[in-house]
Amino acid sequence: AIARLDKFRNADGTRKTSEIRLAMQKTMQTHAAVFRTGDTMSAGIEKLKDVQASLSDVQVSDRSLVWNTDLIETMELDNLLMQAAATIHGALNREESRGGHAREDFPDRDDAKWHKHSLMWVDKKADVTIDYRPVHMYTLTDEVEMVPPRKRVY
Repeated sequence: AIARLDKFRNADGTRKTSEIRLAMQKTMQTHAAVFRTGDTMSAGIEKLKDVQASLSDVQVSDRSLVWNTDLIETMELDNLLMQAAATIHGALNREESRGGHAREDFPDRDDAKWHKHSLMWVDKKADVTIDYRPVHMYTLTDEVEMVPPRKRVY
């Protein structure tokens, strides 16, 4: 943790944190919006790799350790890039539509295959490992009834 802080605090690259963050935001808005396809997300993964790589050229101009918003924003961006990688890989992997996840190439909900939780691990290179765990169809108390899943209709 200290090495990560020092790496960013002493970063003397050419790109501002705000510039890299904007590139990440545009990539996610274009390639991982609510309505998406496998092709757009695959392209987004490649663009996100470029954005992630550009973080190695970040410039943090404030070297202080007190109220250093430049450092905080850069460390938050590093975290956001990991979350973006998990989000877009998870969305590409889930070949169905449900809730706020609408795959135009997989428009139907598929409980037989996808009634499970997706778990993501993102390593330091932003490579994503995906696994699953079951959905528990019970409550932790008898005072509350279980609500079965159903298709959202608006």
